[in-house]
Amino acid sequence: MKKILFIQSEFDFNQFFDEKIFPNRDDIEFEGIKYLNETAEYFSKYTKVYSCDYFDEYAYSIIKKAKSTGVDTFLLMDGIYDWANLYVNPKWEEKKNFFDVSFYKLIYCVDSHSASYLSSTGASTDVYAPSRIFNITTKDKTKKNKIINTSKKKILITSSNTPYFDKTEFIRIINIFKSVIEWGKLNSVDIYYRIYNEKILKELDINQEVNLTEGSIDTYLKEIDVLITTPSSISITAAALDKPFIHIIYRDTPIAVQAAWQIFNPEMSSEVLKSALIREENRMMHQRTIIPKMRINLETKKINKKNEDVNVVKYSSLKLFLVILKSKLKGLYYKLFKY
Repeated sequence: MKKILFIQSEFDFNQFFDEKIFPNRDDIEFEGIKYLNETAEYFSKYTKVYSCDYFDEYAYSIIKKAKSTGVDTFLLMDGIYDWANLYVNPKWEEKKNFFDVSFYKLIYCVDSHSASYLSSTGASTDVYAPSRIFNITTKDKTKKNKIINTSKKKILITSSNTPYFDKTEFIRIINIFKSVIEWGKLNSVDIYYRIYNEKILKELDINQEVNLTEGSIDTYLKEIDVLITTPSSISITAAALDKPFIHIIYRDTPIAVQAAWQIFNPEMSSEVLKSALIREENRMMHQRTIIPKMRINLETKKINKKNEDVNVVKYSSLKLFLVILKSKLKGLYYKLFKY
């Protein structure tokens, strides 16, 4: 019998693999989500249970069951901790407390700031290096790479998966992106994109020939001079490649990764872009400090845990089928269209 249960798919495991955490993958059983309706006692046969999605309420249900029987439970953060997405996103309005750090023995973070913040809320944390963010591909340019080899400077504009929560934020993002695009045209700088949000694509009228949505993003980062993004884990990948990145700041919420360059409004774009494109050394020195180099291990603070009967939660057969199907289709989608 496998000793470790990984709730998500093997595809997800490969994205978040760190050999220091998983020295022997033969001990791991994947797709634990299929046990969603099992009782808490079912999970007692495992020594460890891992999840890599703290926004997945179904995975969280399994974590709580396993924890209640004394099984060690762990969370692999899928990127920098997104404070705004958890506390401001209206999608989670009715589930403000569904992410409780006390249900995890240890939370692995990709950056020391996220680890420090979560430890202050009562979590035990450590820093790890998931393949998804830190394993930069060494392959040559693929057929999917649409970046043209010219002497011009090149900028790549992208965003997080959930870049805006309302119309006001959408307009702020669009206005800044438009100012960057216009500046690029006036200064003979090539602009490329990696945008999946249909509303942003339509508003910016982006030609799909320069929208680099296929393949791994680090393939493209190697070919450009500056990355512009809403606060996102891709910033860490850019830093690992020593590529200047600019954050678009459009809301007043805490940000885990402090960028060396930031644009708050369209009027700032020109000066910020000039500085980033020449790789202003003082700012590059700052950027090079964001990759975690020191491992931290902080003790859990005492907190009041909620008393819940975790066996009460049951999902319909249809819901269980849809959850499992979504897990399988996710890996297939990424394999066919994004990597």
